[in-house]
Amino acid sequence: MQGPLQGRDAVIVWGAGQMGRRLSKHLVRAGAPLAAFVDIDPKKGGRTLRGAPIIQPEELKEWWSRFTNPVILAAVRSRNARALIRENLCSRGFREGIDWWAVA
Repeated sequence: MQGPLQGRDAVIVWGAGQMGRRLSKHLVRAGAPLAAFVDIDPKKGGRTLRGAPIIQPEELKEWWSRFTNPVILAAVRSRNARALIRENLCSRGFREGIDWWAVA
């Protein structure tokens, strides 16, 4: 892997909708270590996508702690989603540009 995924032992995709599915397809093809998806929709929680569990935002810190050098890629294209995701992640102590990137 290259760029921000280099040396990462887990990729967590925020968004199990269309954009997250598209991104994850390319990540899997490239051999990225896809660990989980995060989605705010409680109906998606508990399911799996591309073999990875879909978790709720409240579960993210616990999942994060399972890995040595994980990264979160936010892949939601809904209007205002980036600001809401940024607020959610930053309030949990995740650092934009270090721990996570918005990719959609």
